[in-house]
Amino acid sequence: MQNILYGTGFSNVALSLNLGGYPVDSRDSLAAVLRVVRRARKLKAEQLSDGVTATHIANLENGKVSVTLETLEAVATMLNVKPITLLALATGLRTGTSYELVLRDIESEIEQLAVLGLLEELPQEFEGGRLKSRPSGAQVSQKRLAAVLECK
Repeated sequence: MQNILYGTGFSNVALSLNLGGYPVDSRDSLAAVLRVVRRARKLKAEQLSDGVTATHIANLENGKVSVTLETLEAVATMLNVKPITLLALATGLRTGTSYELVLRDIESEIEQLAVLGLLEELPQEFEGGRLKSRPSGAQVSQKRLAAVLECK
Protein backbone atom coordinates (compact mmCIF):
# COMPACT_ATOMS: atom_id res chain seq x y z
CA MET A 1 0.00 0.00 0.00
CA GLN A 2 1.43 3.37 -1.02
CA ASN A 3 0.31 6.80 0.13
CA ILE A 4 0.35 9.73 -2.22
CA LEU A 5 -0.64 13.15 -0.94
CA TYR A 6 -2.55 15.29 -3.37
CA GLY A 7 -2.50 18.94 -2.34
CA THR A 8 -4.06 22.06 -3.83
CA GLY A 9 -7.27 21.35 -5.68
CA PHE A 10 -7.55 17.90 -4.09
CA SER A 11 -8.55 19.05 -0.59
CA ASN A 12 -5.21 17.92 0.82
CA VAL A 13 -6.54 14.36 0.96
CA ALA A 14 -4.07 11.51 1.24
CA LEU A 15 -5.13 8.82 -1.20
CA SER A 16 -4.07 5.28 -0.44
CA LEU A 17 -3.06 3.41 -3.54
CA ASN A 18 -2.82 -0.33 -3.59
CA LEU A 19 -1.53 -1.13 -7.04
CA GLY A 20 -0.62 -4.69 -6.07
CA GLY A 21 3.06 -4.06 -6.77
CA TYR A 22 2.36 -3.76 -10.47
CA PRO A 23 4.17 -1.05 -12.42
CA VAL A 24 1.97 1.69 -13.82
CA ASP A 25 2.35 2.55 -17.49
CA SER A 26 3.09 6.20 -18.33
CA ARG A 27 -0.02 6.53 -20.48
CA ASP A 28 -2.18 4.95 -17.80
CA SER A 29 -0.87 7.19 -15.03
CA LEU A 30 -1.52 10.31 -17.12
CA ALA A 31 -4.93 8.93 -18.10
CA ALA A 32 -5.88 8.52 -14.44
CA VAL A 33 -4.68 12.03 -13.60
CA LEU A 34 -6.63 13.55 -16.51
CA ARG A 35 -9.79 11.73 -15.43
CA VAL A 36 -9.49 12.70 -11.77
CA VAL A 37 -8.66 16.35 -12.49
CA ARG A 38 -11.53 16.60 -14.99
CA ARG A 39 -13.97 15.12 -12.48
CA ALA A 40 -12.60 17.35 -9.68
CA ARG A 41 -13.32 20.33 -11.93
CA LYS A 42 -16.83 18.89 -12.53
CA LEU A 43 -16.31 18.84 -16.29
CA LYS A 44 -17.53 16.37 -18.86
CA ALA A 45 -15.10 15.07 -21.50
CA GLU A 46 -17.17 16.86 -24.15
CA GLN A 47 -16.47 20.18 -22.39
CA LEU A 48 -12.73 19.68 -22.95
CA SER A 49 -13.02 19.40 -26.70
CA ASP A 50 -11.87 22.96 -27.44
CA GLY A 51 -9.19 22.16 -30.04
CA VAL A 52 -9.13 18.48 -29.04
CA THR A 53 -11.88 16.09 -30.10
CA ALA A 54 -14.01 14.41 -27.45
CA THR A 55 -12.95 11.06 -28.90
CA HIS A 56 -9.28 11.95 -28.43
CA ILE A 57 -9.97 13.06 -24.84
CA ALA A 58 -11.68 9.70 -24.20
CA ASN A 59 -8.73 7.85 -25.74
CA LEU A 60 -6.29 9.84 -23.55
CA GLU A 61 -8.36 9.13 -20.44
CA ASN A 62 -8.39 5.42 -21.28
CA GLY A 63 -4.64 5.24 -21.90
CA LYS A 64 -5.19 4.20 -25.50
CA VAL A 65 -3.02 6.91 -27.08
CA SER A 66 0.09 8.88 -26.22
CA VAL A 67 -0.19 12.61 -25.82
CA THR A 68 1.70 15.24 -27.79
CA LEU A 69 3.03 18.32 -26.05
CA GLU A 70 0.55 20.48 -27.95
CA THR A 71 -2.39 18.33 -26.89
CA LEU A 72 -1.17 18.19 -23.29
CA GLU A 73 -0.95 21.99 -23.23
CA ALA A 74 -4.46 22.32 -24.70
CA VAL A 75 -5.99 19.87 -22.22
CA ALA A 76 -4.12 21.43 -19.29
CA THR A 77 -5.45 24.86 -20.29
CA MET A 78 -8.99 23.49 -20.40
CA LEU A 79 -8.46 21.93 -16.95
CA ASN A 80 -7.00 25.23 -15.65
CA VAL A 81 -3.65 23.70 -14.64
CA LYS A 82 -0.14 23.78 -16.04
CA PRO A 83 1.01 20.76 -18.09
CA ILE A 84 3.84 20.19 -15.59
CA THR A 85 1.21 19.75 -12.86
CA LEU A 86 -0.39 16.89 -14.78
CA LEU A 87 3.01 15.34 -15.49
CA ALA A 88 4.18 15.68 -11.87
CA LEU A 89 1.03 13.97 -10.59
CA ALA A 90 1.31 11.24 -13.24
CA THR A 91 5.00 10.70 -12.44
CA GLY A 92 4.22 10.43 -8.73
CA LEU A 93 1.50 7.90 -9.46
CA ARG A 94 3.69 5.90 -11.83
CA THR A 95 6.67 5.81 -9.46
CA GLY A 96 4.72 5.53 -6.22
CA THR A 97 6.14 8.75 -4.81
CA SER A 98 4.50 11.95 -3.64
CA TYR A 99 4.14 14.86 -5.99
CA GLU A 100 6.18 16.90 -3.47
CA LEU A 101 9.14 14.57 -3.99
CA VAL A 102 8.67 14.72 -7.76
CA LEU A 103 8.72 18.54 -7.60
CA ARG A 104 11.83 18.55 -5.39
CA ASP A 105 13.55 16.26 -7.90
CA ILE A 106 12.56 18.59 -10.75
CA GLU A 107 13.88 21.61 -8.85
CA SER A 108 17.15 19.81 -8.15
CA GLU A 109 17.54 18.78 -11.80
CA ILE A 110 16.90 22.34 -12.99
CA GLU A 111 19.50 23.64 -10.51
CA GLN A 112 22.02 21.09 -11.82
CA LEU A 113 21.31 22.13 -15.40
CA ALA A 114 21.62 25.79 -14.44
CA VAL A 115 25.12 25.08 -13.12
CA LEU A 116 25.95 23.71 -16.58
CA GLY A 117 24.91 27.04 -18.14
CA LEU A 118 21.58 25.89 -19.51
CA LEU A 119 19.69 29.02 -18.50
CA GLU A 120 22.15 31.23 -20.37
CA GLU A 121 22.19 28.99 -23.45
CA LEU A 122 18.43 28.53 -23.91
CA PRO A 123 17.70 32.03 -25.26
CA GLN A 124 20.47 31.57 -27.82
CA GLU A 125 18.48 28.75 -29.41
CA PHE A 126 15.88 31.26 -30.66
CA GLU A 127 15.93 34.02 -33.22
CA GLY A 128 12.95 36.31 -33.72
CA GLY A 129 10.83 34.08 -31.48
CA ARG A 130 11.51 30.98 -33.58
CA LEU A 131 13.77 28.05 -32.87
CA LYS A 132 16.99 28.25 -34.86
CA SER A 133 17.58 25.28 -37.10
CA ARG A 134 20.67 23.29 -36.41
CA PRO A 135 22.78 21.44 -38.93
CA SER A 136 22.15 17.73 -39.17
CA GLY A 137 24.75 15.24 -38.04
CA ALA A 138 26.90 15.09 -34.95
CA GLN A 139 27.44 18.45 -33.30
CA VAL A 140 30.97 19.30 -32.25
CA SER A 141 31.56 21.63 -29.36
CA GLN A 142 33.70 24.49 -30.61
CA LYS A 143 35.53 24.58 -27.25
CA ARG A 144 36.36 20.88 -27.48
CA LEU A 145 37.41 21.19 -31.10
CA ALA A 146 39.75 24.06 -30.22
CA ALA A 147 41.19 22.05 -27.31
CA VAL A 148 41.82 19.01 -29.54
CA LEU A 149 43.42 21.12 -32.26
CA GLU A 150 45.61 22.83 -29.67
CA CYS A 151 46.94 19.41 -28.54
CA LYS A 152 48.03 18.49 -32.07
